[in-house]
Amino acid sequence: MNPSTAQELAAALKQREYPDPPLQRLAEAVNSIADELAPAGNKVQKQDIRNVMDILRRHRHFDHMHRVGMAWHDTRGCDALIQRLLAQAVVELGAFERADELLDEAAKAAAANPGDLDFTVQAADYQGLRGRIRKQKFVLTEDVNFLVEATECYQKQMGSRPSFFLGVNVLALRTRLHELGIDHPGPPLATLARDVLGQAIGAARADPSDPWPLATASEACLALDRIEPGSEWCDKAELWLYRFLGQPGTGPFEAESYFRQVRELWRGNPLDGTWCPGRLAKIFERHVMRTQRRWSADARQLQRLQDNPGELEKNFSGEKAFTVDDVRKMLSVSPNIGCVTNSKGVRMGTGFLMPGAVFGQPHPLVFVTNAHVISDAVPKALPWKEARVTFELEAASGVTAVHEVQEVLYTSEPGTLGNVADAPGKLDVTVCLLRSTPKDAEGLSVAKAIPLPSPKTKAFVVGHPQAGEMQFSLQDSVLMDVCPKARLMHYRTPTDPGSSGSPVFNQKWEVVALHHAGSQACPRFGGGGTYEANEGITLQSIRRGIGVND
Repeated sequence: MNPSTAQELAAALKQREYPDPPLQRLAEAVNSIADELAPAGNKVQKQDIRNVMDILRRHRHFDHMHRVGMAWHDTRGCDALIQRLLAQAVVELGAFERADELLDEAAKAAAANPGDLDFTVQAADYQGLRGRIRKQKFVLTEDVNFLVEATECYQKQMGSRPSFFLGVNVLALRTRLHELGIDHPGPPLATLARDVLGQAIGAARADPSDPWPLATASEACLALDRIEPGSEWCDKAELWLYRFLGQPGTGPFEAESYFRQVRELWRGNPLDGTWCPGRLAKIFERHVMRTQRRWSADARQLQRLQDNPGELEKNFSGEKAFTVDDVRKMLSVSPNIGCVTNSKGVRMGTGFLMPGAVFGQPHPLVFVTNAHVISDAVPKALPWKEARVTFELEAASGVTAVHEVQEVLYTSEPGTLGNVADAPGKLDVTVCLLRSTPKDAEGLSVAKAIPLPSPKTKAFVVGHPQAGEMQFSLQDSVLMDVCPKARLMHYRTPTDPGSSGSPVFNQKWEVVALHHAGSQACPRFGGGGTYEANEGITLQSIRRGIGVND
């Protein structure tokens, strides 16, 4: 099935089918499903919504999961599985307090409906999610109390439903506690690791189609390498990792889940191959570059790279244009790129700071994003009074700051993908003034001209996709075309959902456009037909729309 309309795609999602749709059509399909739920009296099958949310989870469309889940939640209340999937989406979008609130709602609903066995089935997963929330809070704050709470949540879940998956989480958390000098009750770590490894190998043999036992076996070997250094356990961890990544059932969600565990709990840094977590992280990074054509880094890694840019240069042997100077310029833009959230902390998109003078404004810095991210006039967008902006590098330096929007200075509604005739209007941009900005932010530089398309001309995108870490789309980043009116530009730069509002850079790391949307079937500017491309609104056209002359 190859759906040609949003309605056909919505029907496919309800059957838990994902025909690799264009992102714009996917958004339209999700909105149609949410709108179908809006009247509380509409008859919508619960299983259809469960299927939609699960298939969106598999493909890491957490914003769309959140949209559908909230549409059900606000009109039909608390369904055991939908509530769990909604809480998971909210966790992935970074709103941990809100996720806890949703789990509290589920607990109250379960108590009020003791005969609903769906809540009984989901109870262990609720407990696991609480563990995940506290684990992420530890990662963000390094408060060891959250690490203890996370361990207890997973151990409690294991008591009601033992499994290799829960066992490996307890193993990772207890190992980290042990390294911090805290011994948590339970069997010796080596015994636990071997038990988990045996369970995982048994599960892999019983169901070769399930990728999770392979990841678990790899992580158990990683733990044994830490517990018994100098052995061959790291080689075995690598072997199981390669099996996991090569398994047909391993998609972006599965790969990112284990990669995150390696990075955050085991502190695996792709730049440090001297110990096992770094070796595994390097394998993951190469896999993501090859399969998803992107590179991500957390704030701590970015800070390290700013001092040692040569460490990153060698990671991009396929990108011949990269030098230490290029890497320094790339990293220098990072403090100016922010993540847009709602008042609950749910990630909604990306934006960036630029000097106000670029847009004819007297303010030192202004914040730029898409109108479909922040706008009072665009349906489904975030009203500006509810918008919040956080900057990852600022948070990593110990400053916990959430910046509010003070005023919208200019906004222009979105246009249709590839529609040149919309010029000069429909720029899908909101320029606003924040009440505060990071002290180290100086604003991004604007390019003096739009580069000419060619196979050698690059277009780089940097933003905050839903995984949360700053993502640099560097591989296969070719500028493909610029429309005759210099309003739109197309580039084959890989981007994830949540990249809306990201800056598009030229090879000098100057801003040339505002990332807007993408599609596997994007209309060409000339000659008819379609191709796979992402689309940006040129900064020149935005300046002209505001009334600033180049």
